[in-house]
Amino acid sequence: MNTPPAKSRVGTLDAMRGLAIIIMIVDHIFSVLESVGVESNIVEYSRLTATRFSMPLFMIASGIVWGAYGLRLKRWGQVLLLAVALNAMTRLLWPDFNFPEILLVWSALAIFWRLIVRYPIITMIIGYTHTTYWMLPWQGFQPGELAIFLGAGVLISKSSLSWLWKEPRTSRLIEPLAFVGRYPLTIYGGHLAILALIVAAANDRLTSLF
Repeated sequence: MNTPPAKSRVGTLDAMRGLAIIIMIVDHIFSVLESVGVESNIVEYSRLTATRFSMPLFMIASGIVWGAYGLRLKRWGQVLLLAVALNAMTRLLWPDFNFPEILLVWSALAIFWRLIVRYPIITMIIGYTHTTYWMLPWQGFQPGELAIFLGAGVLISKSSLSWLWKEPRTSRLIEPLAFVGRYPLTIYGGHLAILALIVAAANDRLTSLF
């Protein structure tokens, strides 16, 4: 069976997103420590290694969803609105956070989701070429980086996915991760707002704003 079951969530995909969210939150907490002047080898090495897996996991899961389900305009609009709000908030409260943040880059790439689904290998080649030769002068993720993993997710969605749609024997073990992965936008926006307020308060930006 190569198509997802109707009217049901896919626990494996939710768990993949949940794991990515947890790793991402840890990465952002380390980023908070750096923003308030706490520096250590553990923070630096963790951000350069272990917590780097959050973006690939998110994008691979997103590519699988695009390939198997498509992308609804309503969902794209929700992500875009949240991305605009988060970018405005971080510019104001946490100016050294990644800009543009990842949802805004994803929203731009999602405009071409049909082409990415149709030509995943070409997408990955263009993404690699972009990150190698045409990097944009900004602090956030490069579009090419996201494109590589989105294309990889689409390729996975075109393979036999019986292992993905089937309820795994470890479903009870992954259920906590799957629960987190069911609310990616809420958790992403909520945790980033809280961390931005913490950084702003620690750096006395709140008092200057009011």
